[in-house]
Amino acid sequence: MEAYMMKRLLFIILCSLMVLLPAFSGGQAEDKQETTTIKWMVWITPNIDLEFYRTVAIAFEAENPGVLVEIVETSATTSATSSDFIRNRLASGDVPDLWMNFQDVPAFADAGHLWEIPAYDTDLKQVKNLMSAAYEGKLYSFPSSAQPQGLMFYNKKLWAESGLTEDDIPYDWNDLNTVCAKIKDAGFTPIAMGGEWVPVLFWDLFMGSELSKEYPDWWSLIYSGEKKWDDPQVLEILEYMDKLVKDGYFMEGALSIGYAQLEQAFLNEQAVMYPMGSWFTAAEASAEKDWECGVFSLPTKDGRVNVTKSGGYGNGFAIYSGSENPELAFKLMKKATLDPVLGAKFLQVDGLYSNLTPPLSYSMSSLQQELADLVTSAEFSRPVMQHPLGDAPPMGIGDYFTSGAEAVLTQSYSSLDDLLKKIDNFVAEVK
Repeated sequence: MEAYMMKRLLFIILCSLMVLLPAFSGGQAEDKQETTTIKWMVWITPNIDLEFYRTVAIAFEAENPGVLVEIVETSATTSATSSDFIRNRLASGDVPDLWMNFQDVPAFADAGHLWEIPAYDTDLKQVKNLMSAAYEGKLYSFPSSAQPQGLMFYNKKLWAESGLTEDDIPYDWNDLNTVCAKIKDAGFTPIAMGGEWVPVLFWDLFMGSELSKEYPDWWSLIYSGEKKWDDPQVLEILEYMDKLVKDGYFMEGALSIGYAQLEQAFLNEQAVMYPMGSWFTAAEASAEKDWECGVFSLPTKDGRVNVTKSGGYGNGFAIYSGSENPELAFKLMKKATLDPVLGAKFLQVDGLYSNLTPPLSYSMSSLQQELADLVTSAEFSRPVMQHPLGDAPPMGIGDYFTSGAEAVLTQSYSSLDDLLKKIDNFVAEVK
């Protein structure tokens, strides 16, 4: 009898386990079904590595149980922006939810690819001039940061060894020619320059410092026909740029040097000056070197300071309209840019300045503080040529800036005027 009761008890226990096991299994399956994945396309540069983005993702996942952030890597060594990458993903049907370093808002918004950000979101009240980033009254990103670009960094040690002082900082074109000649005579390369996407910066910064200063609504004037790229005033700027090349003031074989190599070449004292955006300050802050770096604005014809800046439709983040979880992507976007700790770290590693009230702050290097003072004292701070000046530039204009710059840097053009007419023809076709 006792043996029978024992067998019966074991039978009951086994039956109970058989009933409970599917429930546990079902619970696990249910948990898996509740996991939501957000794909975040990140932008890897010499300053911002994958580890930073992983830190943001882990913090976001901790605050949002059941959410998994899948990081999709893209690199600054292949392009100046992520637009081409996104176009390829749209064609393949595998589009990340959240994008970075994205600039072509008008074209993608018109095509219906962008999710409209709620401007009424309470977290966005801290963003200064929030609706300045709107396109046709709709917000697709927000201006959480400012990024100066029209800059010339310089090696103060080599500057002094070239017989130059702070009084020789060039403000106008003639000053820059004089400085370059002295540096070359001292046996140094005056200006660092590279290939990949860097030539577009050569065109944009040297051209834009003058043009945007004189014509803050440049693209509106172009579309209306009041101005053209082959106007004498623009040709004069291009002739100035061309003369700098002809006089041997740039690194030899520049187009064969990639962006990451170029940055290291300047840090290794292979050139005295380096035209680049504020993101270089982050690389400089972590570099081991025995010299101090300074900064001034790209010279203009009349010497009036115009520190050109990123002036697009927000901070370069954007959300795919086809995302199944756009609200979560928006939360991740805010985590990376508005969080007091992670947002400040993002500014620091990319050499950005806060556009929030109160501003996010981080410990600045002497160069970053020098740049902040330069921006504050500048008479002008207009957007770069690839960003809206009045109206937005046509999509694809960067390709023409790049080809024009490469032609000048390699001295492989039929005429400078022809380079400018090609841009006019392109604008006429797409207008």
